[in-house]
Amino acid sequence: MGRVLALLLLLPTVASAEPRVLDRMVATVEAGRGRSGRLLITLSDLRIEARILLVSQGAVGAADGPIPDDTLAATLEWLIAQHLLHAEAEQLGVTQVESSILEASVESLRETLGEGFDSFLQRHELELSDLARILRRQLVVERYLRSRLRFAASVSEAEVREAYDAAPHGDWAEARPLLRAQLERRRQEQAVAALVSDLRSRAEVRILTRLDADEAEEPGVPSPWYLPRGGE
Repeated sequence: MGRVLALLLLLPTVASAEPRVLDRMVATVEAGRGRSGRLLITLSDLRIEARILLVSQGAVGAADGPIPDDTLAATLEWLIAQHLLHAEAEQLGVTQVESSILEASVESLRETLGEGFDSFLQRHELELSDLARILRRQLVVERYLRSRLRFAASVSEAEVREAYDAAPHGDWAEARPLLRAQLERRRQEQAVAALVSDLRSRAEVRILTRLDADEAEEPGVPSPWYLPRGGE
């Protein structure tokens, strides 16, 4: 009996010899006066955001597979931008999202994951309401950006012709729509980058944990179409 008691007394000491870090803070975001309060981003939050983002863009393997550090680093920059843009949309009162559109977004993810949808939520301790909240934020940001880019991304015919003359590829009639789309996309990305840079300069953003600090790219263009490096 004495030996058993001695072993039981030793168990807490053995268990505490190798503590496990269940979660840690990676960043804080405070959009500024009059906007949403301080947001705390944990590593588990970041992983969930990365999985949902990647799966929603077709990378089904990201639902349960390991998320590379460089992907997490890129997702963190994307997520910070998302929250800054969402706070801006809130301040301007443009956060309305029709329930039908939100439901369609949830159903799209459900169709992508198929029979694994419910188990995905369970494994990552997500309620359907948590998923809807994340997708709703993405929809708000996408709608807000589209309204901001409606005129900022316009490209003139002269600019398209100039791009073609600088590096002609094939027939002008065939190259013209592709060149226009490329120029518009580039202008959209530049406009979003400028907007996020301005918002970030007026916010308080603290990165508490460096993710893949040696290899991660510099903060890229966080747009609705942005897919972190390392996705499938």
